[in-house]
Amino acid sequence: MPGVAREHLTIDVDGAVVRVKTTAEAPRQYQAAYELPEAIDADATSAKLENGVLTLTLAKKKPVVTARTIAVQ
Repeated sequence: MPGVAREHLTIDVDGAVVRVKTTAEAPRQYQAAYELPEAIDADATSAKLENGVLTLTLAKKKPVVTARTIAVQ
């Protein structure tokens, strides 16, 4: 993303969709959404912008175990 500063970038993670867009003040406008096959863990995700290259490190969300053992009385 050459010419775009960190403060002009917004990255949103919603389930399996990652949205990257620039703010209105950015010298260059960009907007994209990427749908991935697995849900993303937003807390374990990071982004780095260095020399115009945006690097996203995305972590898959760990499956939630909903099975339980029920005691028989």
